Amino acid sequence: MDVWSSILSSLSKRLDRSTLKLLKGVDKVEYKDGYLFISTPDPAYKDWIEGNLLEDIITTASSLFGKNVEVQILTEEEKDPAQIETNPQKTLEETPYSLTSLNPKFTFDNLVIGNCNKIAYMACRSVAENLGQIYNPLFIYGSTGLGKTHLLHATAHEVLSRNPKANIIYTTADTFMSELVYYLQKGSILAFRKRYRNVDLLLIDDVQFLQGKERTQIELYHIFNALYLIGKQVILSSDTPPVDLKGLQERLKSRFVSGLVVEVKKPDLDTKLSIIRKKSKSLDIKIPHDVSLLLAKTITSNVRELEGSLSRLKAYSEMLGRPVTLEFAREVLKDILEIQQVEELSIEKIQKEVANYFAVNINEILGNSRKKKVVLARQIAMYLTRILTDKSLNEISKAFKKKDHTTVLNAIEKIDKSIEKDRKLKLTVEFLKDKLLTL
Repeated sequence: MDVWSSILSSLSKRLDRSTLKLLKGVDKVEYKDGYLFISTPDPAYKDWIEGNLLEDIITTASSLFGKNVEVQILTEEEKDPAQIETNPQKTLEETPYSLTSLNPKFTFDNLVIGNCNKIAYMACRSVAENLGQIYNPLFIYGSTGLGKTHLLHATAHEVLSRNPKANIIYTTADTFMSELVYYLQKGSILAFRKRYRNVDLLLIDDVQFLQGKERTQIELYHIFNALYLIGKQVILSSDTPPVDLKGLQERLKSRFVSGLVVEVKKPDLDTKLSIIRKKSKSLDIKIPHDVSLLLAKTITSNVRELEGSLSRLKAYSEMLGRPVTLEFAREVLKDILEIQQVEELSIEKIQKEVANYFAVNINEILGNSRKKKVVLARQIAMYLTRILTDKSLNEISKAFKKKDHTTVLNAIEKIDKSIEKDRKLKLTVEFLKDKLLTL
């Protein structure tokens, strides 16, 4: 069996043609004793695959082989797959739970938190700190690509950091079903039940795929009950809330809603910009402000698509030897995004909006008036210009008709410190920032 061709065939249903073409450029793929080794031509390819496609590859490979598969992405400088020791005698039942398909990059530290996911994040944190004692089960739902899997993996990593010996299984509904079939064919259903009942934390992703799978639902119901009765933690995710899961046994639905049900929503513009800043930093790629706005305003539904676009920009930038510019971004992303004309946020627009909010004349902001309201409006306008544009201090000082950038720097520092103590001022600045970002 051509392993890579089979994986690409499955992935072709969810990936665009350009991405599939890039994936065909990997040097070598080898499956050995539960490990899938993917050899890439250079670090850029490796980062791109790990940052955007690792989860899909793990899920697809695990379904293909009927068991959890450990995926390792390698470059030419790294160890050859043939030299990596694996244990051919190791059976599925003996696989350490703590090694079950956890993405090392999906941690709480790497999670961008906003209004869209704050409740889910806090719930996962609480669960990790009080395993089996609070919010059991925890059911997280939301559309595809909003970070549900990241939250599940991050919770597992946090539990392991507190107790490295904790028995954890992370799986998807598809993989769970494939494993069940595998054990049934072997006549080892008791081993399957033992595997899933001997855990401290069970995480099951995409439970919507259990709909209509009666045999799998029955097995999960009994596993859930066994874990719940002995105080073990269960976390589940789905693209819809439990009440909307059709073709699911009512008794299983009632178990899902017996703990805490939380939603992960679509990120607002400010959160998307934060994601872009954090992801571009981790990818070590410079994304100009106008490109960040293009991505944040164009990609409206999916964090995964946002991160994938950044990974794609990095890969193309390094392979073609070109810097990321607005024109370059439009060219690279034209076949996967509906690119809109995004006007860069100007200093004049910021000055106008702040002046209107404080009911002062824009000439007063640009002048030397010492009226308390005007001074505050001027300082806020300078502060917002600094954080919402890529203009330098000198450029900002000229736009506000100041002799040098010292006045601007002082204004920024004052507002920055004041919003930490003055809640009313903080709300005012946040309101203006949100409004400007939507223009």
